[in-house]
Amino acid sequence: MVTSWILNSLEKDIVDSVEYVNDSVELWKELEDRYDQTNGTKLYQIQKEINDLSQGVLDITGYYIKMKKLWKELNTLSIKTHCNWVCTCGAKESMHKVEQDRRQI
Repeated sequence: MVTSWILNSLEKDIVDSVEYVNDSVELWKELEDRYDQTNGTKLYQIQKEINDLSQGVLDITGYYIKMKKLWKELNTLSIKTHCNWVCTCGAKESMHKVEQDRRQI
């Protein structure tokens, strides 16, 4: 049922290229591999906005909200870099600490 729903929501050209997948999981992974690409230009733009951001005429709350929004947007776009594995060596926590330190204003 899920496979049919996905296939019916795609354009015919795309359906033709994935019509022989075995199940909905394989179909979804195939589509994800094909179309889920990181937008490097957008990542660069957001990182540049973060680097160029200054408080200027904003009060501290406005500045904090703007900075937080940009970091959240950057995180959302670069979600593939996040690790979901259980870490036993401490590297994951260390990387998280480095990322938090990098965000200090």
